[in-house]
Amino acid sequence: MTVIELTLDRLPVPPPGETEVHVWRFALDAPAVDLLSASERARAARYAIDRPREQFRAARTALRRILGGYLGIDPRDVPLTVEPDGKPVLTEGCLQFNVTHSGERGLVAVANRRVGVDLEQLRPVENADGLVERFFGPEEREQYRRLPIDLKLAGFFRGWTGKEALLKAVGTGIQNVDKCVVDLDPRNPPRIVRFDHAAECGEWRLLAWEPEPGYRAALAIESAAALSIRQ
Repeated sequence: MTVIELTLDRLPVPPPGETEVHVWRFALDAPAVDLLSASERARAARYAIDRPREQFRAARTALRRILGGYLGIDPRDVPLTVEPDGKPVLTEGCLQFNVTHSGERGLVAVANRRVGVDLEQLRPVENADGLVERFFGPEEREQYRRLPIDLKLAGFFRGWTGKEALLKAVGTGIQNVDKCVVDLDPRNPPRIVRFDHAAECGEWRLLAWEPEPGYRAALAIESAAALSIRQ
């Protein structure tokens, strides 16, 4: 299965084929055109701090532009609704997608099957050891302890993005973080060690990559096929 990286200047493109995943990169500092629905504008207004509010607006604007390009309709008319956990979904059609953003960048992954994506800007994490102890599984904690000091931060982000991508793909929150275990060692290929949702959802694959310097990303997709990326 091929992961194809795209930017908004490529719009529109045909929907991803059976063996493709599209990952769109966008900047959060782009001027926000008002393409949002009334409910999305209301949600944005609930942010008390300017920066998160503008990030939400930029991400939802990019998502509407991308989906509108696939559907051949005005981005304002994209039939989006929100699940109880806050995840946006289409009310009609078979496209599956997921959105993430961090720092000044965002990603939208689009496929014809369940897909999840997570992006993190690399930065010092003062309590990485504590977060691993709290949110990672026993296998991950042991592997993290064995990592060389100079690889611990990269290992933390490898684990965090992989777990987030898997959990977002099945629409569950961080409270179920113990239900998935991934390989933390950045020297190894991305690998799912254990995913308790797999029995009910089929086989899954995981991809980790650097969409641009200073950022790490992970993509999870319900598929038995190996993943490769085309930039």
